[in-house]
Amino acid sequence: MTIRYTLLTSYLLISLASALLITLMIFVHLQEILRAEIEDKLKSQATTIMQQIDTTLFERMENMAMWSQLEVMQEVRVRDVDKRLSHFLNELHAGYDGVYEQIFVVDKSDTTVSASDANMIGTRYQQPRPWLTATHNNHTHSLQHLDAHDEKLYFSIPIPDAFAAGELGRLYAGFDWKEIFRLLDAPLPFSADAQSYALLVDIEGRLIASSSVLRNKPFQFQRLPEILKLMTQATGSLTTQADFLDNEYVLVGYARSPGYRTFKGFGWTVLILQPSKSAFAPVWDLWLAILVFLCLTLVLGVLVSFWMSAKIARPIVRLAEFTRDFMQGKQVTPPHTNSSTELTELSTQFSLMINNLEQSRQDLVRVAKLAVIGEMAASMAHEVRTPLGILRSSAQILQREPDLSVIGREMTDYILSETQRLNGLVTTLLECARPRSPQFSKQDLHHIIGHTIELLHNQADSKQVQISLRLNAGLPLLYCDRDHIIQVFLNLIMNAIQHVERGGRVELLTRHQADALETLISDDGAGISDADKTKVFEPFFTQRQDGIGLGLTVVQQIILAHHGKIFITDSVYGGACFHILLPITPIQEQ
Repeated sequence: MTIRYTLLTSYLLISLASALLITLMIFVHLQEILRAEIEDKLKSQATTIMQQIDTTLFERMENMAMWSQLEVMQEVRVRDVDKRLSHFLNELHAGYDGVYEQIFVVDKSDTTVSASDANMIGTRYQQPRPWLTATHNNHTHSLQHLDAHDEKLYFSIPIPDAFAAGELGRLYAGFDWKEIFRLLDAPLPFSADAQSYALLVDIEGRLIASSSVLRNKPFQFQRLPEILKLMTQATGSLTTQADFLDNEYVLVGYARSPGYRTFKGFGWTVLILQPSKSAFAPVWDLWLAILVFLCLTLVLGVLVSFWMSAKIARPIVRLAEFTRDFMQGKQVTPPHTNSSTELTELSTQFSLMINNLEQSRQDLVRVAKLAVIGEMAASMAHEVRTPLGILRSSAQILQREPDLSVIGREMTDYILSETQRLNGLVTTLLECARPRSPQFSKQDLHHIIGHTIELLHNQADSKQVQISLRLNAGLPLLYCDRDHIIQVFLNLIMNAIQHVERGGRVELLTRHQADALETLISDDGAGISDADKTKVFEPFFTQRQDGIGLGLTVVQQIILAHHGKIFITDSVYGGACFHILLPITPIQEQ
């Protein structure tokens, strides 16, 4: 099984399973939140409507109690001969603007003495048996059963005799029951699209009013025993099956009459019903949206899985291919990985390892070449220097001859210069073969550079080369071998002078670089090609006809002995630029 297939399968399973689990948890949680919110609002609405009904009944009884005590009611004694009482009742009827359908007064013989409707005067009104009675502020109120059309609820109260003990008759007021219907039809505080029902039940469990949706149903004034048994508190909510609504499951909020002020109420109960289907419709809509989301998540998960598996597996495959090609000896470049932090770090460290292996291989080659140079130097030191010394001594003796011809003197000069050049070559070979170990001490890099420039002053002037300094390092102190570093700068600056044209330019720049001092030696010469930049430090590689190709090899050895680095880039002036990095503190002293 490949890494890509494993990652693809794992990502798909994890993403799909987690998305499904989270979705189910969200759905259940939202359903419970919505249920609790709807039940609270149903209960709150039932409480509000019940309070409004109690307040309305209280106001009607207060009106009846106040009217029965008025002096004008004593007109019943004279059968309202001057029509003062009838006129007063008409004003009450008009003033309450439809709250009362009829207001009338009967005497002890149940004959209508006065009424807001003149047609009722003189007719008999047989008082029916009261449906409900209530004592309020020492007044006994009677409520008659609703009329045949459920439109009026009659309140009645005795009219006391102000001049003798007893009663003159009764005051009746037909309260408009539609006012209760309007309270039950009040809009609920949640979604207007959701179907809801409101019921008013009396103390015996009979339905006495309902919202307009249920008003024409056949169960008016019937008992609701099953649902009432579940109401164990004064206010609350529950979920049940409503048989009068075709056994539909409903959420119910209910509130029993708490009374109003001194009025204790009639024990009525308001029920607000919300069908579960419509109540949870938003949740099911959400579930549908979640299913669509899951499908989109699955599609997106497949696409992302392919992309992620490829992004993770591709760098590993590239590293494997690079390793195989490297083992086969092919010239390959370490792959560049722009992936996750871990893979990027793996690729970076792998590239460093390969570069170190390549550097180790180059070091082995260089060591092998230096070993050859060592053997040559060991043999040439004895075989070459002895005859060279004899030739130089002989030439010096000949130069002291007084009769030496001009041609002879010229030949002896040639002999001396060539023997000196050959002696320098042997010395350079010996330095490459057996370099002296550096003796570290604290030195000022700028002083070393200044001293080196003074040594090369004549060579630069003879070729009219301008050497400029930009010594930007703030504290140029480091531990190094002064003689070795002077030799490094001598070789590099002399190399630059030799490669620029007459009147050319050489620049030295110093600066701090982390825990090292960096020196840049730039020139405006012909420069070094990219192919030759990796060869210039190899023994016997040179671009000058009179060079032997060991100077830069010695420079590299010294820099490596100081645990530093040296490399070549292109100069901003068009030539070559040598970068020398020397640690401020030697490695062995850290």
